[in-house]
Amino acid sequence: MLFVRPSNAPFIEQDLELLKRHYEVRTLDVFEKGRSLTNMLRVLWRMFRGTLWADVAFSWFADIHANWMVRLSRVTGAKSIVVVGGYEVNAMPEFGYGLMLDPKSAKAVKRVLARAGRVLAVSKFIETKILETNRNAKVQIVYNGVDTEKIVPKSAKENLVVTVGSATKSLHVAKGLDTFAKVSALVPEAQFVAIGATDDETSAYLRSLAPRLVFTGALSHEQTLSWQDRAKVCCQFSKNESFGMALAESMSLECVPVGSTGGALPELVGDVGFLVPFGDPDRAAAAVREALRAKSGAKARERIASQFSLKKRESQLLEIIGATEVQ
Repeated sequence: MLFVRPSNAPFIEQDLELLKRHYEVRTLDVFEKGRSLTNMLRVLWRMFRGTLWADVAFSWFADIHANWMVRLSRVTGAKSIVVVGGYEVNAMPEFGYGLMLDPKSAKAVKRVLARAGRVLAVSKFIETKILETNRNAKVQIVYNGVDTEKIVPKSAKENLVVTVGSATKSLHVAKGLDTFAKVSALVPEAQFVAIGATDDETSAYLRSLAPRLVFTGALSHEQTLSWQDRAKVCCQFSKNESFGMALAESMSLECVPVGSTGGALPELVGDVGFLVPFGDPDRAAAAVREALRAKSGAKARERIASQFSLKKRESQLLEIIGATEVQ
């Protein structure tokens, strides 16, 4: 297998490790050495050699690198599998988010969806977005998976509410960080912590809304899990979440989830947490108060273990790869 990745995000690394159990894998990091013309030509050559060698070419995200991979796979005879993470089939001009905003990028995405041997959606919400873009795409839903055997609760719960997301100028509204800040001011009986990269201007603005809000800055995956393990409640107030991996991992740690009704979060939360409209801090604050009193943390973990486990993702990936035909 040729495994093509634009980054080494934890959920991508997780797929790489599980596929290595079943395939001889070569990894291609498409942007490791930048995006200069020289580097891109080098990547294209390595991709050609990789698809010539591989039985299966697997790409995370249907961006331009996946367009190259799918086209080369059709020449070399490799199966092509592409995971759509969300931003590729989105267009949110108010946040400058989504590849569908740019005609050139949108064209590349549409080519991937039309030509890939199989397109994998990380949620029903993303499946719908894919089919809106190309109703003939060979799409199947394979939810992201949480390693519930490793991500287990270890610490006593504290009166702590956390969220995971980038508190930066370009993303803080889309990720609902402004709502989280306002909720922290409305619920003074709990400590609120925002985990993720930030910039001075945005953190200063959010602190003006809620002086008690704590920003950790960018943390490792292990450090993030440590905060989630101690928290009673985890929030995700995004406008348009494609799956909600951080929320899923917090649920595996017996956090009660509070999410927005946008995107895939209702699929994830189900009946073990609380859902509120995007951008409504009053209703979000009421939900957080209920979540702090709720005793559904164990049920949240059970839901992840039964519906969104890494083992389930692994078996589905293997079945789909085996059934996919060369295009």
